[in-house]
Amino acid sequence: MSVPGYAGPSMPVSRHRPFAWDILFRSLRFFYLLWGGMLLSTLAFYGRLKLPAAFWHWPGFCRVLMGPWGRALALGFGLVMCLAALLEVWELVDRLLVRFMGESEH
Repeated sequence: MSVPGYAGPSMPVSRHRPFAWDILFRSLRFFYLLWGGMLLSTLAFYGRLKLPAAFWHWPGFCRVLMGPWGRALALGFGLVMCLAALLEVWELVDRLLVRFMGESEH
């Protein structure tokens, strides 16, 4: 038996956000991912990563993070964030096109 709006005991009911809020949240997420990814990638590439003073209580951990493997890991995270920004803008443009092309057909 299927009840509308009920997805089962373990599945949450999906609620759709209004279009303006959805576009706003996706835009903010895109800019956050793009800015953060570019900043982290640039800092890692040029060796400008700095750790806060609280981390220096564990000097071995800091040497690993500041060494070549840590820089490579930071560069990888930065590139993944840039890729996620690309996917996010893809979804954003898709939603905008579906919305406005759908409205133009009516």
